[in-house]
Amino acid sequence: MDTKRSANAWILTGGWAGHDPDGVAAWTAARLATLGIESTVVRDLDRLLDAEALDALSLLVPNWTMGTLGAEAERSLVSAVERGLGLVGTHGGMGDAFRNALSYQWLVGGQFVGHPGDMHRHRVTFEPGSALLGDLAAVELVSERYAMLVDPAVQVHASLTFDAEPYEWLDGVSVPVAWTRRWGRGRVAYLSVGHRIDDLRHDSFQTAFERLAGWARGDRRVGA
Repeated sequence: MDTKRSANAWILTGGWAGHDPDGVAAWTAARLATLGIESTVVRDLDRLLDAEALDALSLLVPNWTMGTLGAEAERSLVSAVERGLGLVGTHGGMGDAFRNALSYQWLVGGQFVGHPGDMHRHRVTFEPGSALLGDLAAVELVSERYAMLVDPAVQVHASLTFDAEPYEWLDGVSVPVAWTRRWGRGRVAYLSVGHRIDDLRHDSFQTAFERLAGWARGDRRVGA
């Protein structure tokens, strides 16, 4: 952890209401509190223009499905992560945020492109070789499956496998669900689960998010 940064986080909250941004913000704040991180809900994208404020944070949590990010705010956020700001988030709040912002998508390491079968039964498994999440129990869900276009530079820690419903050509295709990556001095971590708050409340996912957040802020006790 960068000792020059405070144990504070911003939860950047807004965008499409269907992903319950306020509910996810409250859940996120509770998870960060277990790590000793005090969080503030921020609802104004122009706050990203304040480089000094970003450099004082340990984490920023995008929680803004879709929406539009201005070019200056995008450059400021990407540069802040390169300087050492940690980035962590879930589902559409991070992986389907700011579809206009290519640099942001590259920073995240992946972008949502569809959820085959909409609400569908599936199983999320954690990679046994992952030092970060490999000991967590698999979770059975009936929820959205996120198809993601993913940067091959990321390190995958959890995945799901599509079946033939509704697209037979996707049968057996494995898609990352959780990953980490480096970006300059910064760390980025993502978990694609979270269409509904109840999805995130599974013990394995709560623990996964806490570990991902700890890793993203640079906690040396957390491996990856």
